[in-house]
Formats: sequence, structure tokens, C-alpha cells
Amino acid sequence: MSVIEVVPELPLIKNRDRLSPRLPFDTMRNTGPLLRFRYPNGVVGWLTTNVAVFREVLGDPRFHAKRFRGEPQTGVVSVEVPEMPGFIPGLNGPEHLRVRRLAAGDFSVKHIRDLRSFIAGVVDKYLDRLAEQGPPLDLYSTFCLPIPSEVIAHILGVPEDSKQAFQDAARLTIGGQAKALEDPDAPRRAVAELHRIIAENAARKRAHPEDDLLTRLTLAEPALSDEEICGLCTNLLLAGHESTSSTAALSVVQLLAQPEQLRNFRADPESLGPAIEELARLRTILTDGGASIPRLATEDVEVAGQRVRAGEWVMLSNGMANVDPASCPMRPFELDLSRDRPSSVTFGYGPHTCLGQHLARAELQIMLSGLFDRFPGLRTELSTNELPWLESGFGYRVAELIVRW
Repeated sequence: MSVIEVVPELPLIKNRDRLSPRLPFDTMRNTGPLLRFRYPNGVVGWLTTNVAVFREVLGDPRFHAKRFRGEPQTGVVSVEVPEMPGFIPGLNGPEHLRVRRLAAGDFSVKHIRDLRSFIAGVVDKYLDRLAEQGPPLDLYSTFCLPIPSEVIAHILGVPEDSKQAFQDAARLTIGGQAKALEDPDAPRRAVAELHRIIAENAARKRAHPEDDLLTRLTLAEPALSDEEICGLCTNLLLAGHESTSSTAALSVVQLLAQPEQLRNFRADPESLGPAIEELARLRTILTDGGASIPRLATEDVEVAGQRVRAGEWVMLSNGMANVDPASCPMRPFELDLSRDRPSSVTFGYGPHTCLGQHLARAELQIMLSGLFDRFPGLRTELSTNELPWLESGFGYRVAELIVRW
């Protein structure tokens, strides 16, 4: 007779303060450094509860990167995106390094520093549009969302006539539109549409090369296949689009909910860098909803005193790691913009550390400082707990952010 394994359900907490984690972080950490749960989509996985194990697993080549293909997820309906060549979060070893280095130069510290004036121009354009439109308006769809999308489109070299289709397909891919959250086939269709747009523009670049990343990818040696170009550009679009826009919206919500911290933010422009690190440490698209970075064990591995068997999932929790006293010893659950050099693993760790982290930091600095400088009286129409949130799909996001000033 077979024995049915009893695995506790992931203890997601509903109907609590919207700026509190969906998981009982302190209780879980005290239980152990690596815990096993059944996730809402029915898949069982291990969950890290401290920064040391987070880093250990991400630095261990026996754990392979896999995304959107059978991993534990916090939604009842699993997001399923086909595996694709060139999609960095799903690549490992030499293949990962080969593809990643082709785009690395366009996201280097120097290149992003050179892009700051372009980003500032894009931000000013959208600030002008906010002023022209006037309140009330949805800050997420009119400001937080389009700016990262326009910047990543510029880096890739996406022409104006393709930008809207790019943005729409990207949001559908990771469940960023409410109409797609209950449609498990929507991500697959959205990826197919993204690949059609990318392939069409890659063909344009081959015929008419320009100074952009998409052109450089078509000229790469050894050559990338069309499928690899599509996978890589899909990855860059998703990473440079929804994550940054959602983090910007979450940062606005945090600052407006804590006037003293907002005063600190506006009072010291020289501390923008640490302020952004602290905002992203405490709230991200992944951490609030209990979502994590998935890794698949390729062989039996001993981790934190537990035997993780080949074929089992380990979920790396940025949120738990970022409030670990080893990362943040003083008041880890509080937003404190006066922290000196906040430490976090918001952008990951090891070989798969976020390729676009320097871009994200620059965008958030310029967007948030510009927004509060232009509209010092900014306020939300609804309280934090009354705001509409997307709690299904990938991550945890503000669905709409109606503001006045």
C-alpha cells in the first residue's frame, strides 16, 4: 500500500494590511531555514527562510534555473509559458553565460550612466502629460508602466509602431492584466505574439542595421538563432517592463503611506541611491505575494540539514532573505530611508543576478524623484488597503493607483 505524503499548505494570509507580507515570515524563520509546502497550484516545493540558504542554493550549479514550467506558484491557476531558447532565466551553465554576455554591455554600469539623460527625458515627457491631463488619474497606467516600457524598447531598438503591441503582449505574458488571470492559455498566446513582433523587427535590423541591442544580436558571433533572439528579447522585455513599473508603484504607495519617510526622501537628493535600495528591499513584485525564484534539483543535495531530492523544487524567497537579521539587523520590517547602505538580494544572487539591475535602479531614482518634485502634494484617492491589487498570476501588484495633487 502506498503512503500518501502529508505536506502542509503554504500559509498565505489573506485580508491583512496590504503592505504586510502574505506569509508569516517570523514564524516560518523560527521553524527552520528550509521548509516544505504544497503551493496553491498543487505543486510541492521547499522554501528558503534566510539569506544564507538563499545564497547557497543560487550559487550551487546542481540547482537549475527553470521558469513557468511546472514550478510551485502562489496562484491556483498556474502560469505556463513554453520553454524557449535564449530565455536567460531558464538557461544554465555555459549556455546561460553565452547568451547573457551578448546583452551584458547594454546593461552595464557605464551604458546605463550614459542613458540617464534619455531616461530623464522620457520621465519629463510623462510628467508633462500628467500635468496636462490633471487629476484624478491612474498613476500606474499613465506613469509607472509606460516609462520602463519605453526605455527597454529604446535599448532593444523597437520602432514606434511596435511599442504598444510589445507592451500589451508583455503584460499578458505574466498575468498583468485582470482579463488574463483566469485564462491559463493567455501566456502562451502572448509569448507567440511577442516572438512574432521580435522576429519581424529582427528581420528589419538585418536589412537596415542600427545602433541598438536587437541589431547587435542579429550580428552576434557565433550566430544566435531566431528562436534565441526571440527568447532573449522576451526575457529583457519582461524584466525591464513589469517588474520595474510595479516596483515604482509599490514605492509610491509606501512613501505616501508614511509621510515622514516621504519627507526624508524629498529632503536629501544625495541619498537617492540608498533610498531606492531600501524601498526595493522591503517591497517587490515577488515578495509580498509569497512568490519566489524557482530552482530544480538535478541530483540529491543536502541543504540546511534537509535532503532535497533530484526533481524537487526549491523556492528562493527574496522577501524572507531581505528581512533576515543577517541582512537587516535593525527593524527589518520597517521602511527606514536613513539606513546606511541597505543590504538586500532583491535583484538575486550568483550567476543569475538580475542583468537589468543597474537600469532598474536608474529608472526608479529618476522616476520617483521627478514625480515628487513635480507634484509635492501627490496623494492617493483610496487608502492603501482599499487599493485594487492583482493577487493572482505572477507576483503581487497594484492594479490601479488613482492619485490627486
